[in-house]
Amino acid sequence: MPELKNSGFDYDIIIIGAATSGSYFAKKMAEKGFKVVMLEEKDETKLGTKMDIFHVSESDFKKFDIPSVRDGDPSKAFHFTDNHYSSPSDKYMIKQRSDVVGLHLPEYTALMLKAALMKGAEVVFNARFQSFIFKNGKISGVEYSNGDGVKKITSRVVIDCSGIAAVGRCSLPDGYGVETFRLKNEDMFFVILRYCEFKEPQVNTFRFDTKSWCAPYAAESNKKIIGIGAVGGYDKAKEGLKKLDAFYPPESYELKKTELGTTPNCRPPYSFVADGFIVSGDAACLTKPDCGEGVTSSMVMIDISVPILEKALKNGDCSAASLWDINRQYNLKQGAEFAMTRAFLTKAVRVKDEEIEYCFKKGIIFNDGLSEGKINIPKTVAKLSAAVIKGHISLTTITSAISGAALGMKLKKHYLSFPSSPDGLSKWSQKADVLWKKVGKMI
Repeated sequence: MPELKNSGFDYDIIIIGAATSGSYFAKKMAEKGFKVVMLEEKDETKLGTKMDIFHVSESDFKKFDIPSVRDGDPSKAFHFTDNHYSSPSDKYMIKQRSDVVGLHLPEYTALMLKAALMKGAEVVFNARFQSFIFKNGKISGVEYSNGDGVKKITSRVVIDCSGIAAVGRCSLPDGYGVETFRLKNEDMFFVILRYCEFKEPQVNTFRFDTKSWCAPYAAESNKKIIGIGAVGGYDKAKEGLKKLDAFYPPESYELKKTELGTTPNCRPPYSFVADGFIVSGDAACLTKPDCGEGVTSSMVMIDISVPILEKALKNGDCSAASLWDINRQYNLKQGAEFAMTRAFLTKAVRVKDEEIEYCFKKGIIFNDGLSEGKINIPKTVAKLSAAVIKGHISLTTITSAISGAALGMKLKKHYLSFPSSPDGLSKWSQKADVLWKKVGKMI
């Protein structure tokens, strides 16, 4: 155990939430020797039950040092290497090389939790966050409730990994240093997943026009999820599902089950840190702009946070200033790129089906890194501009795309110039607000 600079605390770190982000953060800090406890509002049997399937790359197991899986393990659903982007008519299908492992979220979350506990972290189930404890104006713990009433527990740092509800972040006092916005319908993807057993094998496809996909839920090639996501609500997602009936007629499969879920689709808070506080995971809106998945996106941020938090704890100073480099390093490694891509996609999705068809025919947008959350914006805009001249893309579409590209590049530059201390955040945020207002929402 590292020498504690501050005495009188129950724990070094309290983590709100014990799902993938909470367990991952807990493991990383516990193996450094710190005393960590996770407060999970769900029962142990319900942990990670929001959805069944999520995806990671094969290389992510080694990259993030997370539990590996083998064929036959309860947590492993499938492994595929071929994926396709399909045009609205299905006439053009662009093959993408993938190396994707599908995992059962409840079972794999249990593995991640076990890994954290083996490193010495603790967990309390059925523990619902109530409020923060403050000492000298700074966070020093939390109050939580369970079957035995309200309890108090103190720590040097509180980390919010409570998911999309962001119960910790949204409970911060005004002006504490991290934004407390709550997600509205326009800030989320509403996802509908149909687990289907087809009569014939189906290829893995993603459809840009409907923001939908056909992907495995098991190793067999006929067991697929027909999934769709829409900003604004489930009604919009259901409208898209009707369109998919032309490609996946209901009589061609047996519907096994349907899942509903939400994922953040908005920019993260400008700062992830405040005095004695860090936010991560869905609570920090750390999702990929192109697909909404966030498990490994959060791990990137957590890996950045660990050595900075370790140093702060050892020095006995967990102020916002001591944790501030988490923000800067995250933006350098991932945040600036995600901001650029999010801005571009928000404008680019307003394209018509016939224009998407042409983009497939000519390889515009696709094959430019979309599957990695990165787009070669200058190259894409040049191709779109040529298509306008030839009459295949409308001026309205190209204007929107160019606007998104320009705003995206400005945002990337701005995020790369993130202030080196909390003193510069206000001025930096004002300019960021102006840019994001121009980007607008994806609805």
